[in-house]
Amino acid sequence: MNKKGVALITTMTFLTVLFLGGSSYLYMVTEESRHTERQLDMQKAFFLAESGVERAIWRIVNDNTVTSETFKIKGSGEPDNYLEDQNITVTITDKGSDVYRISSSSQVGSSSKTLTVLVRKNPPAKIFDYAYFINNWGWFYGYGITANGDVRSNGRFDLRNNPRVEGDIYAGFEIDDGDDGIRGSGGDPENQHPDSEILEMPNLYHMSYYETLAETKGGSVVVNGVTLIDAVFGDDVGESGNIVLIGTDTDPIEINGPVVVTGDIVIKGNITGQGCIYAGRNIYLADEVQYDDGPSSPRPSSSNPTDIDNWVIANKDKDLVGFAATESIILGNYTATSGDRWYAENWLFGMGDEDVGQDGIPDTNDTYEEDSIFQQQYEDLDGDGVKDNDYTWSSVQTQAPITNFENCPPGVTTFGEISTNQLSHLDGIFYTNHAYSGRVGYGVGINGSIISKDEAIIYRDTITMNYDERIHSRYSGSQGMLIDVNLPMVNKVEVIRWVEGAVDL
Repeated sequence: MNKKGVALITTMTFLTVLFLGGSSYLYMVTEESRHTERQLDMQKAFFLAESGVERAIWRIVNDNTVTSETFKIKGSGEPDNYLEDQNITVTITDKGSDVYRISSSSQVGSSSKTLTVLVRKNPPAKIFDYAYFINNWGWFYGYGITANGDVRSNGRFDLRNNPRVEGDIYAGFEIDDGDDGIRGSGGDPENQHPDSEILEMPNLYHMSYYETLAETKGGSVVVNGVTLIDAVFGDDVGESGNIVLIGTDTDPIEINGPVVVTGDIVIKGNITGQGCIYAGRNIYLADEVQYDDGPSSPRPSSSNPTDIDNWVIANKDKDLVGFAATESIILGNYTATSGDRWYAENWLFGMGDEDVGQDGIPDTNDTYEEDSIFQQQYEDLDGDGVKDNDYTWSSVQTQAPITNFENCPPGVTTFGEISTNQLSHLDGIFYTNHAYSGRVGYGVGINGSIISKDEAIIYRDTITMNYDERIHSRYSGSQGMLIDVNLPMVNKVEVIRWVEGAVDL
């Protein structure tokens, strides 16, 4: 073979290898491009399916649900867009107890995506999972304090003089026992959780939602066969908006569902039923408030989950009442200035200033705190548009003389005549956007929960807080919800589960 023949064979071999290599490279590039395009289409389909979920949630919140719909997100009059011209198919299934299953699907090119989401409308706020929850400063000062259940503060939590906590302790900042120690399981380091997530409190300043809820559900308060509150009290001509409610062993206060009082409520005595009483201003616990048909025991027999579940199930139909005040909950006879005087103002009047900074919590030295400038976006904790200063007597006193209250007992001329500082038993779920404050008697027991922005309880001898497990969110986050007494809420909808794929949740 001559040199020219060898060169020709070599050239042809090289060109063949080059062609095959180029073809292989071109194939790989093409496949990679197709794979990338499929991945992009998958992402686009995912985002479109997410849009379907958001639309379904909007429908649920606004009571405008449909069984199924197919739509595009393209707006009228807008130019065509690759994404906006794709179909999104959504189905909404009512699972009962305000729980809904959402299925949302979309396809882009050859790629499709389905999302299945389980949501609950009007979920209970997580703050009701605690025997004691304070938005600002949590403080247990005294050997005689016992909390049976978890406790929490969005601010710091100080504990002094060896109190007892049978549960976990949470705080948005520091947990400090002052080297005095903490009795009970709360004293174990593994049960203490400083720097925890800050939980949002409901805002009751705009009461229209709860008024509509009360009217829709037909809430009422009845005593001795007489309906004193028919859904909303104080919205009719001639009603003062302030009312006295007194229950006895033979004629307890019957609460049925949610009700709203636009002004002050003075309440004491026996109460029965299930529901929540909302006040447009203060709630006054003038004396003991006790369930007429309460649970068989204040707490389950142990902290074992099975024992807790059995206790909740056994007592789910017993009395359970919430008390929610737009302003404050006042305990006892604040008018007593001598002898068995109220005394709570010594602590209370140093609280309440809304110059708390960007985090909404006092004493954290964050941006805007104590700069004497009202940063409404961060510091308007109750949403009234006005900067609140420290509490004063005007915050504590009724807005009108007791003689101007509806249902005031005949012959009563002063608040002190129907109130006492010897409270020893309080049943209920107590919520307030401002202060939970006052004087109680010896050996007081509070069965339920205390949720407040500020707290100043002056107790004597001992005070025991027993958390009512029936309101824990784990019993009301699914279709297996046991009890709903329409407590204040933070969010209008809560996602329970979110999965990719068509799943029968």
